[in-house]
Amino acid sequence: MTATPTVQALLAEWIAAFNAHDLDRHMKLYAEDAMLFGGNDQLHLGRENIRTYFGGRPAGMRVKSYPMPEVREVAPDIVVTGGHVDFADGDTPSPYRMTWVLVRKDGNWRIAQHHGSPRFGK
Repeated sequence: MTATPTVQALLAEWIAAFNAHDLDRHMKLYAEDAMLFGGNDQLHLGRENIRTYFGGRPAGMRVKSYPMPEVREVAPDIVVTGGHVDFADGDTPSPYRMTWVLVRKDGNWRIAQHHGSPRFGK
């Protein structure tokens, strides 16, 4: 099994949900006990805390570019990714580094760990 189609599908859904500001759709992509380190110093534990984090983003924030990240399958049910994403709020760019750990449970792939941090020097 190659992990790339799985990641491509999840990435496309993540971008669509993020850009639509559809928190219900977005949270379905995360494991119930997921962890997120986003653009602030707080570790967000669990889907509801992650929902609060994403619910607080600016209304105009969108993914402008998120090329397919590097993908490594570390076990049949665990995939890690690393790449760059460019967000923007109107004309204000916000480039980030992004990593995910994806875990397959009960046949469904979910984000178990998500890290996003600002890129500097771009």
